[in-house]
Amino acid sequence: MICLVLVAVTAIGLVWNQFGMNRHFVLDGNSDVTVRAIDDSSSGGKTISSIHREGSRLVMNCEVRARSAGPYCSLIFEIGRPPHGVDLTGFDKVTVQVNSQGAELDQQVRLFLVNFNSAYSDPAQPSSAKVQELVYEPAAHPRLSAKLSQFTVPSWWSMSHLVDVEHAGTELDNVVAVQVTTGAPVTPGMHVITVDRIEFTGKRVPPATFRLGVISAWLLAAVACIALYAADARKALEASRHAKAALERLNAELHVETDAFKQVVKRDQLTGALNRHGLRDELSKAADRGDVGFFPLAIVLMDIDHFKRINDLHGHVVGDRVIKAISHVISGAIERDDILVRWGGEEFLLVFPGTAPMDALAIAERLRRAVAGHAWSAGLQVTGSFGVSEATVGEDLVDGIKRADEAMYLAKTNGRDRVELIVGGSSYGSLRSSDGEISDFELSDSGSLFDDSH
Repeated sequence: MICLVLVAVTAIGLVWNQFGMNRHFVLDGNSDVTVRAIDDSSSGGKTISSIHREGSRLVMNCEVRARSAGPYCSLIFEIGRPPHGVDLTGFDKVTVQVNSQGAELDQQVRLFLVNFNSAYSDPAQPSSAKVQELVYEPAAHPRLSAKLSQFTVPSWWSMSHLVDVEHAGTELDNVVAVQVTTGAPVTPGMHVITVDRIEFTGKRVPPATFRLGVISAWLLAAVACIALYAADARKALEASRHAKAALERLNAELHVETDAFKQVVKRDQLTGALNRHGLRDELSKAADRGDVGFFPLAIVLMDIDHFKRINDLHGHVVGDRVIKAISHVISGAIERDDILVRWGGEEFLLVFPGTAPMDALAIAERLRRAVAGHAWSAGLQVTGSFGVSEATVGEDLVDGIKRADEAMYLAKTNGRDRVELIVGGSSYGSLRSSDGEISDFELSDSGSLFDDSH
């Protein structure tokens, strides 16, 4: 699922980077920058230039007189004030909409990007800023789209400004002016240059940088997935180790020697339920399997209420029949993987693998009702007291049995024929209220599961 999300995000990001994430820088008659015109009159020439606006257009009139030696006119957008300019390195393309009319047959214009570098430029000498130009014919390209990499440093500037080799190339990191200038040479007469729009465009995140980020994100995701997988594997291994150790500790607490156990019958002869030796065998098998699913492990201990009175009033034969019938009632109401043990005398131990304490509480209540609702012979009314607890990974299972025993005695103390739960040393009360009704759970009455003929 995570991989699918990453693939989707990557695809969306690449498409967005390709067709979106654009940034724009526009120069026209509406731009909030200073616009002015210059000509050769500042150096003794006779050219006269002027600028006026026509809506969003800028129109420069340039009157070139025959007496001018090197005539030119230039419309200047002052986008910075030396030594501070605008960084255009984040843009990769410029779109120019310029019209030029004049006496030349092939009318040209020159587009200048003027960059200030404090290593060789002087704010008091505007001509010291580096000029980078692009020359073209507006008649052939009414809407020119060019890469900024196509701009070059003109030879006339390089020859008059000797700079270090490291500064010899194009520089666009601190542009202070964008100029639209007449071509060279310029024929005497009236020249009109109209600037509709100059737009610089680029990506907010360059494609190469974006793709590098995508690759880095995938590498980080791969490392994270590997780390999570390794952590899960370590947890599973640790859980398996704790489960096996807990089962082995219980086997030691039962004090059953392996050699002697082989000679002992594993089932109680009266009820057919497992005896303590049989329980030990089942737990040993689970330990050998490394059965992590054995936990959480719910434990229920049940004692027949007033069993001594039954023996005293009706005899031991009837008492044995009661024990046998209860064993059948319980074994018929639990799952095949659950473990029923005759723990001793009138006590039964139930072990529910993979069962939470609250689920075991509901099961015990169902068993209590089944015992109380059984059709007993000889006018008997037999009930049982149930204690519920749990054994968690990392503790001795014997501790869980001790808590179930405490819960069972709590049920007897609180009036018998009830279920009590103790988890972690805290009693959570009985599932059955004092008037005999179910208070916390809605359970269907299973009725009598077995009659005396079983």
